Amino acid sequence: MRKWSGLVGWRRLHAKEAGDAQSGALLAVYRRMNEHVKMGVGDNFTNFTDNLTDLSYNNRGVFLNVLATY
Repeated sequence: MRKWSGLVGWRRLHAKEAGDAQSGALLAVYRRMNEHVKMGVGDNFTNFTDNLTDLSYNNRGVFLNVLATY
C-alpha cells in the first residue's frame, strides 16, 4: 500500500445563462495515515466553487481534505 498519492485536475464551468465560462487547475497531495484514513492538502487554482449558485468567483485557495472508510 502506497503512503503518498497525488491529484491533478482540470475544472471548467460554463454558465450558459450568465454568458460566462471559467477554467483552472486543482492540485493535491495525500498521505495515507492508516488502512482507513487518508489526509491531503491542495490548492484550487480556479476561482469558482462546486456550488453552482455562487457566481462570485472568489473561491480560490488552499484546502484540507480527510477521507475515511469503514
